[in-house]
Amino acid sequence: MDAAPLTVAAVARTLGVAASTLRTWDRRYGLGPSAHQAGSHRRYTPDDVARLQTMRRLTLRGVAPVDAARIATESGTGDPRGGEDAGPAEETDDGSLALDPLTLAAAAVEPDLRRVHRMLSRATREAGVVAVWTDLVRPAAEMVDQGRHRLGERPGSDPHGVMRLGLMQAIRDLAASGPAPVRILTAVADRVPAHVIAGGLAEAGVGALVVPAEHLPEGPGQLPWLPEGEATALAVIGNPPGAEEVATQASERGDVDVFLLGDASPSLWLPHVHRVRTAAAAVAEIAAAVRD
Repeated sequence: MDAAPLTVAAVARTLGVAASTLRTWDRRYGLGPSAHQAGSHRRYTPDDVARLQTMRRLTLRGVAPVDAARIATESGTGDPRGGEDAGPAEETDDGSLALDPLTLAAAAVEPDLRRVHRMLSRATREAGVVAVWTDLVRPAAEMVDQGRHRLGERPGSDPHGVMRLGLMQAIRDLAASGPAPVRILTAVADRVPAHVIAGGLAEAGVGALVVPAEHLPEGPGQLPWLPEGEATALAVIGNPPGAEEVATQASERGDVDVFLLGDASPSLWLPHVHRVRTAAAAVAEIAAAVRD
């Protein structure tokens, strides 16, 4: 691919498609050759081939050709290897990359971590991390699961992991050093929602730390990770091990507001214990309690 520009026939052999398919993609979607040599037909450059490889992989995974072509075009020159080892993008997003669940799901399946990170970083700046989680990442994850059920999954492929890493990077960009008056207790298998709430609080200027439930000390006693005079709010996501005991101890202390989030959260009706239905409500109520 690093040698001279390639003919239609050569690219067709490389991708395993018919030459007529390449001509159709050129005519319908603009995925054609860009190099020109005097007295001859246009030839495909390595960048052209990289876009076609993206188009080919996506269509094989069930993405509609028109959507696959749009994603391949938006990905720019791309990395012919698929970006599997890629870290955060060094280039800036010019605002042309589409922000919708299908595009995100396709980038995660590719996998193209650079593009996923660019999408989620820009979406977070524009809409906020909680809205991105609710309206972009979770619908994209559902699309990925539907594709897995229908087509299976390649060994070593983890689209959910790619989206999770991209989202964590976007949240990490929001975090600032300073006091963290909020602790968010979560189960090890369901840690992402806790980080989403922490990111939403960071946007509101409130610091938070995520505490995995498996790190809690066993039995009743002090809560060293919920220090008096420093932590003023505790959020419990779901019902991780030890959650009921921790929430009860925090309520008895009287200096911490406890917020229970999720249908499976402990059934507690105690002073300073509040129930919230959504991540957005949790961010708003916790931020208000900390400021008060």
